[in-house]
Amino acid sequence: MRIVLLLIFIALSVFATTSANGQDTVRIGLSVRNVVLMPFYFAQEKGFFEREGLKAEIIQIRSNLQVAGVVAGELDFMSGVGTAIDAIRKGLPLKVVAVLYRAPLFSLVTGTSINRLRELEGKKVGVSRIGSESHNAAVWMLSQNGVDVKKVTFMQTGSTTVSMIGLQQNSLEASVLSPPFTGEMVLQGFKVLAKTGDVVEAPFNGMVTSRDRLRSRPERIRGTLKAMLESFRRIKQDRRGTIEYIQQSFKVNSKIAENSYNEITEVMFDNLIMPEDRLKKAMDSPYARGEGEKSVSVSDVVDYSILRSLR
Repeated sequence: MRIVLLLIFIALSVFATTSANGQDTVRIGLSVRNVVLMPFYFAQEKGFFEREGLKAEIIQIRSNLQVAGVVAGELDFMSGVGTAIDAIRKGLPLKVVAVLYRAPLFSLVTGTSINRLRELEGKKVGVSRIGSESHNAAVWMLSQNGVDVKKVTFMQTGSTTVSMIGLQQNSLEASVLSPPFTGEMVLQGFKVLAKTGDVVEAPFNGMVTSRDRLRSRPERIRGTLKAMLESFRRIKQDRRGTIEYIQQSFKVNSKIAENSYNEITEVMFDNLIMPEDRLKKAMDSPYARGEGEKSVSVSDVVDYSILRSLR
């Protein structure tokens, strides 16, 4: 544990700054800068946090370190809702205060020689890591379409980029991709045979904080949530402007930016709330819960009280 906290300290010290104008600093841990997490960067770059008197520091840090950082108080928020639920099942004092998407933004992309998902039996499918959300998504998409997943070889590539390259080089028959890689591959002639959002509803990315932060810093949480609500509102209302932002910020062409925008807005919760009954159903599903994992209630996981007070 000491080593983990030392790594967090080193990672965060790079970003340690004091706001010259007295703004309260909020630290948000994200695993990577990508289109899926675009609403956080959009809120930061459009000044929505500053309007709430906050200086947002977005820190790229591995998901396992995010959990430790939030629990230790070095981070105010992390984005991985699935990771947080797993941690809560293990007894860690986290709370989900907002949910961005109703389903993971994964697609199963294949080459032109594959026309049906069942043809992937006996074939290789690229996922970022065995046991990761992309791997779980692949298993769910395939099994829900009648594929015997025991006959599929899942290849751990380490990253979405490598999964995409493996598909391009024909070393993989299919890969699980997310925006903007999905749109990029479609433009190259590859096919999307399944989307996670078509077969499962599960909370994907959001805002997770510690129980201590909820008690001690409610106004910081309130301001952060207001900024993210404004980010979502602007994204939905300004389609053209947001597509241009994706194109410029993530260095993709207009077609890929438009595809990414469509994929994201298709699964967004405008109010950042996944209703409790739908969340419970998702938490109890095989997609979200591994064999032998501890059962937890929705009230153990989420606290929408601050978010609902903003209506």
